[in-house]
Amino acid sequence: MMRKLDELMSGKGWDTRRKILEELYMRPTTAYSLAKKLELNYSTVRYHLDLLERSGLVNHQKRGSRQVYVATKNVEVLKII
Repeated sequence: MMRKLDELMSGKGWDTRRKILEELYMRPTTAYSLAKKLELNYSTVRYHLDLLERSGLVNHQKRGSRQVYVATKNVEVLKII
């Protein structure tokens, strides 16, 4: 997992992923809301959320018909933000 995290944090899109994590750490939200708030394309946000989820930094929960993303405890433990 550490190798994946190193790649995730040193990769080209780290600034975007860090902003997403900061938002999710403050409050769970949808990919659409993140895209609007960060002024990013929805597909870009989904791409980064998928990477963060595979790395164990984000989970999603179904709430009604919406997928809500949440930062995991790993973000706090690893002091990523």
